[in-house]
Amino acid sequence: MINLIGKWKAAEMIDFNAEKGTMDWAKVEDILAKDDLDKDTRFMANMVYVFGEDGTITMLTPLPEGVSQAEVDAAVKAGQLELRDGMMFMGEQHWKVEDGKNMTDTGLEGELLGEKVGPWEEVKEIDENTIQIMLFRLKKV
Repeated sequence: MINLIGKWKAAEMIDFNAEKGTMDWAKVEDILAKDDLDKDTRFMANMVYVFGEDGTITMLTPLPEGVSQAEVDAAVKAGQLELRDGMMFMGEQHWKVEDGKNMTDTGLEGELLGEKVGPWEEVKEIDENTIQIMLFRLKKV
């Protein structure tokens, strides 16, 4: 079982393949190189996930390009922005170890596409430095 404690960054994401008309895994650098990339996808691709010993996953993202320090300071002072490790705090989720497996809280519960889903999902281990959580493959940094 991989030790999740520490910082992880997206290495691959599920992305729409226009040539095939399918959703496929794509390298984050290829996604970020797209000219028509929307703001939300750029945020997700640059996200850093910090797994804490206390069972939290802190989600951080770099400040947008072109934002001045004065704008950042004003947003922090107004309570519109929280900084952690020099990055924008985007929220927290939770993780736990259950039955010898790393699990993350998906925030989903109920029924999805006719199947019952619970809030906890197993973290898939791709290799010794890569995990998969939902639509993201993360590498330890």
